[in-house]
Amino acid sequence: MDCGHEDTMVIAPLPENQLENLAPARNIPSLDGLRALSILLVIFAHSSWYLPSWITQNSIFHSVIGNGYHGVAVFFVISGYLITTLLLREFDKTRTVSLKHFYFRRTLRIFPPFYFFLGVMGVLWAVHIIPEDLRSFIASLTYTWAYYPGAHGYFITHTWSLSIEEQFYLIWPLLFVFLHRRSKLIAASTLLIVAMPFIRVLFYFILPHLRGHEFYMVHGWIDTMMVGCLLALVKHQGKWKAWQQRYINGWTVSAMAIIAFYINPVVTAALPKRSSGIFALGISPTVTAFCIGGILMYLTSTENPLILRLFNNRAIRHVGVLSYSLYLWQQLFMSHEFSFLPYGYLYAFAIAECSFWLVEKPSLHLRAKLEATWWPIREPRGSDRGTVKEG
Repeated sequence: MDCGHEDTMVIAPLPENQLENLAPARNIPSLDGLRALSILLVIFAHSSWYLPSWITQNSIFHSVIGNGYHGVAVFFVISGYLITTLLLREFDKTRTVSLKHFYFRRTLRIFPPFYFFLGVMGVLWAVHIIPEDLRSFIASLTYTWAYYPGAHGYFITHTWSLSIEEQFYLIWPLLFVFLHRRSKLIAASTLLIVAMPFIRVLFYFILPHLRGHEFYMVHGWIDTMMVGCLLALVKHQGKWKAWQQRYINGWTVSAMAIIAFYINPVVTAALPKRSSGIFALGISPTVTAFCIGGILMYLTSTENPLILRLFNNRAIRHVGVLSYSLYLWQQLFMSHEFSFLPYGYLYAFAIAECSFWLVEKPSLHLRAKLEATWWPIREPRGSDRGTVKEG
C-alpha cells in the first residue's frame, strides 16, 4: 500500500563508503560470538542446580550467571540493534521500508522452530511426560505470556522472552515507519529508555497484583531493546563515531562488563529491601543495557586481534548460530525433574543441531526463494527521499 507523500521518509542516507558497513547480519563481526555468550549464560543459569556448590555459591557465579537475566538482556540488546540495522539497511538500499516484507522475513525466521518446539512439548504434555497448564500453553502458543500473570509450567516458561520479543517486532517497525526521520527515531528511543524505569516503579505501586511479574512483561524490557535500537541509529553519525573512538576501548568496556554483570547485582542484593526493589526496577536494568550496548559497539568495531579471534572463532560462532534453537530446547534438558545432566548439555546441542538443519535452514531456504519472486532486488531511487510502502 502506497502511503502517499505525507508518509515520506526523510532518514538521511549514509555516505557510499558507509553503506558497506550495513552488511548482512551474519557478517556483523563478533555478533554470533556475543549470541554464544548469551545462550551459555542462560544454559549455566538453568543447570546451576547440578553444578558443585563451590561454583554456584561463589559470588561471581551468583552475580554474573544468576537466574539467566544477563543472558536474556544480551539477547534483547542484540535484537534491538540488529532489527534497526536491518531496517536502516533496507531503506539505504531501496529508499523504502516494506512492512509486509519485514513481517514475512520475521515469520519464517521465528515461527517454524518455535512451533516445532511447542508441538513436541504438546505431545509430551498429552502423554503425561511433562506437566503443563493448558492456559499457559495457549499463552506460549499465542505469544501472550507477557499478558498472563498466572502463566506457569517450567518446560515452556522461557517462552516469556519470546513473547516480549514478538511484541517488539510488532511495535518498533511500525514506529520506525511512522516517525520517518532519524532524528525523531533517536528522540523516541531516548524517551522510551528514560521513561521505562519510572513506569516500572510506578506500576509497582499502582498495580500490586503484578509485583514479581514486571520482568515477564514488555515494560520490563523495552528500554533494554531500545538501547540496541538507539545505538544502531547513531552508529554512523560523525559525533557518535568520534565519541566511540575516544571513549569505548578495552579498558572502558571491561569496566562496563564489571558494572553490568557484577556490581549491579551486588548492589541490588546489598541494599535494604525497599531501596533494592526501586534500584532493581528503575536503575539496574537500564544501566545494564547501556553497558551491554557499549560492549556490543566495541566487539562489532574493534580491531583487537585477540578479541576478533575469540568472538569470531568458528566453533563459538556456530554456538551463536544455534542460539535460537538452543534457547528453545535447553529448558527440557537442564530440568531438575528429568536429571539429564551432565549428558543434558550434549542432548541440548544435539537437538538444537537437528532443529537448525531440519527446521530453521529449510524455512530460511524457502524464505529466500519466495523473496526472490515476491521482492526482487530493487535499485535505489535517485532522490534522497523515498515513499514508505507497506508491501
